[in-house]
Amino acid sequence: MMKTEPLNTATATLMARLLDKQRIRVHKRWAIIQLNVWLQHGWVTAQGDGIYQLTAEGEQYFRQHLLAHGDVSLESLLHQLDIQLPEKCNSRILSFLLNQERKISEAQMREHEITLLRDSYLLLRCNLPCSIFMQSGELIDVSTLFSVWGEVVIPERVIPDIKKVLWKTVPPQYVITVDNRDAFVSMPLPANTLLIHAPASDTRMAEQLLCALTTDIPWSHLGDLSPEGIKKTAGFAERLQRPLSLYLPENWPDYLKLLGTPLPPDEQWPLNLIPRPLQIKLRYLLENRRKIPQQAMVYAKKWVHEL
Repeated sequence: MMKTEPLNTATATLMARLLDKQRIRVHKRWAIIQLNVWLQHGWVTAQGDGIYQLTAEGEQYFRQHLLAHGDVSLESLLHQLDIQLPEKCNSRILSFLLNQERKISEAQMREHEITLLRDSYLLLRCNLPCSIFMQSGELIDVSTLFSVWGEVVIPERVIPDIKKVLWKTVPPQYVITVDNRDAFVSMPLPANTLLIHAPASDTRMAEQLLCALTTDIPWSHLGDLSPEGIKKTAGFAERLQRPLSLYLPENWPDYLKLLGTPLPPDEQWPLNLIPRPLQIKLRYLLENRRKIPQQAMVYAKKWVHEL
């Protein structure tokens, strides 16, 4: 292979394997032919039985060649920088490491045993004393944080290690998830309730925490009263394997009439996702073809769980 040759994907992958492993065994005919060409250049040595060893000259050449073609693989890059990815890796940090141009595949994630994280935070509000029991056996009392600060912030990296939420007196009567952050911090906290911030764009953390709760605690969600909001809430409910339940002001029709906006002509309610009993309760909403954001309703005095 001459230095002016274009670099195809298979050849680049073979180079990256050599840079990563230093010594490889190959069986495919094309790879053996390619390695024998490199053998003539002194970039590898043949060890027999399809095994080839990278030489110092070959390592230098392959690195320069991959860099020149912009085809440095993740394996090659880690080898050249002499770094090892942690088991839990920040996705944005990794994007900078890969120059924001290369994508890490699921196969590479499995090979390197890494989990990509956004390093977001899960926000909780509650008026019941409780502790969080971790997989490590630690018991963390968060009652004081709830009573003094009003909310508890849990890092994304910690959530998979939460085994149970233990209630000191009685468990909450309801678990309510809230889509919007402003609505979450502003709305009155109902008595005997665990409030969880669960943005519709990413409900994974809330789903993981809900797995640490007993399923006999009823769940409802506060989101936008709009076709898109209903779709997202229905998807959330399906992932939780719970019935669709909306947390709404008791007088939500008044809010809709005074603060709602008309639906565009091409926007339709996803009736196939709304159970018939809930359609009956939301009849005013569906027939008037209006929508309203959740933020407009947060100061309501009385609320209901619409199933």
